[in-house]
Amino acid sequence: MATQANDKTGSLFISKDKFESAACDCGLEPKMTELLWAKLSESSSQRIIAGATAPRQDAANVNNWHWFETDLLPWAKERLAALLVGIAAVGVPDKGWVKVTSLESCTGEASCSNRKGKRIVAYELDVKCKWKGEVDYDEVEGELLLPYVSEDMASSGYDIKIVAKEKSDASHKKAVRYLEKQLPEMKKRMQSFTDDIYAK
Repeated sequence: MATQANDKTGSLFISKDKFESAACDCGLEPKMTELLWAKLSESSSQRIIAGATAPRQDAANVNNWHWFETDLLPWAKERLAALLVGIAAVGVPDKGWVKVTSLESCTGEASCSNRKGKRIVAYELDVKCKWKGEVDYDEVEGELLLPYVSEDMASSGYDIKIVAKEKSDASHKKAVRYLEKQLPEMKKRMQSFTDDIYAK
C-alpha cells in the first residue's frame, strides 16, 4: 500500500509511537500526551497510519493498555492501621499490658500505575504508631516506628523500631522488651501488607 506524503503546510500523517516520542522529547507528561492524542484523534479526518490506533469513542481503557495511576496512600493508611493496631505483648506480670493503640501518621507516597499493560507498584512510607500499657503498676508509652516502608525493602524486610517515651525509666524499658517479643508477628503482618499492595 502506498504511503501518502505528508503535507507540512496543512496536515500531517504520524504514527502514535512517533507522536509519543515527540511529546516525550518536548517534556510532556504521559497523562498529557494521552489527552492530547485523544483530542487530536477526535478532530482528525485523516487516516492514522503505521499501526497507530485512535482511542475508542467510549474512552474505554481496554485491558489497561493506556497510562493510568491510582493513589494508594489512603488504602495504605487504612491497611496498616488494621494490621498493626492491637498487637499486644503477652505474659506481662501483675495484670500488666502493653499494646499498639493507634496509627499516628503514615506519610509519603503509594501508587499503582499501568503503562501498555505493565503494572507498576511504587511506595515509600514513613509510619508511626503509638503504644501504651502498664508495667509494674506504672503507665508506659512510646512509639512504634517504621521509617522506610518501601518496595526497595520488601524482600529484605522493613526496619521496625520500638521506642519508649521515657528511655531511662525501668518500667518503660521492660515494656519495650515485652513488645519486642512481638517483632516476628509484626514482620509477618508487614509481609501481608506487601502481598496486599501488590495485589491491589
